Amino acid sequence: MRTRRIYVDDELVAGSTIELPADTVNYLRNVLRLRDGQPLELFNGRGWRGHGRLELARREARVRVESSEASPKESVVPITLLAALAKGEKMELVIQKAVELGVTAIMPIDTERSVLELTGSRAEKRLVRWRQIMINASEQCGRNRLPTIEPIRPLEQALTTTDAPVRLVLDPRAERPLAELRDQPRPDAVALLVGPEGGLTETEVALAGTHGFRALTLGPRILRAETAAITGIAVLQYQWGDLGQA
Repeated sequence: MRTRRIYVDDELVAGSTIELPADTVNYLRNVLRLRDGQPLELFNGRGWRGHGRLELARREARVRVESSEASPKESVVPITLLAALAKGEKMELVIQKAVELGVTAIMPIDTERSVLELTGSRAEKRLVRWRQIMINASEQCGRNRLPTIEPIRPLEQALTTTDAPVRLVLDPRAERPLAELRDQPRPDAVALLVGPEGGLTETEVALAGTHGFRALTLGPRILRAETAAITGIAVLQYQWGDLGQA
């Protein structure tokens, strides 16, 4: 039986005991069907992982940490994804796959053609949901440091919040391909802007250009917003990051 990974928002100190929240207890007991004494791999989202054993009682559970260590480094090139808001499962898919592909930060942005409107309490609830998706994706893919997810911002405001030396915006109307980056040296960080269903307007692409974003295309086919985001990250990780490395 493979050792299950779980997220714990706690310090992973060898010899300590961590009380698990009710939703985690329910997941371990009723979904994974784990038993008392089974081994677990832990990660705290801050770059540490540990190993312990489950202590399962009738209504509660805890983990006794047997060992812990700093986890392997993150991707060699930090990537911030500026993702336009998309409906329901599409946005969740982008966030899930971005985590699996190693992005450092995700910035949801409101654009002219965004079909999803989130403000106030609805925005807060959605951010909580997205963070849980990030945790689940990290559990699955083996990451031990959670990416950050920023508050939802209007496009113009979001464009001013990144200081990445390489800033890119995907646009099917662009004349130059993303593949032209292959011969350029690895940058210290990258910001990637991807539009919504219907794409960014010409005005928005031009606005991004005034903030140092270079417009590039993924090729001759027009991709869905979620496909473009996933493909763009994968290309960057292949060219400059750790995709395909042992």
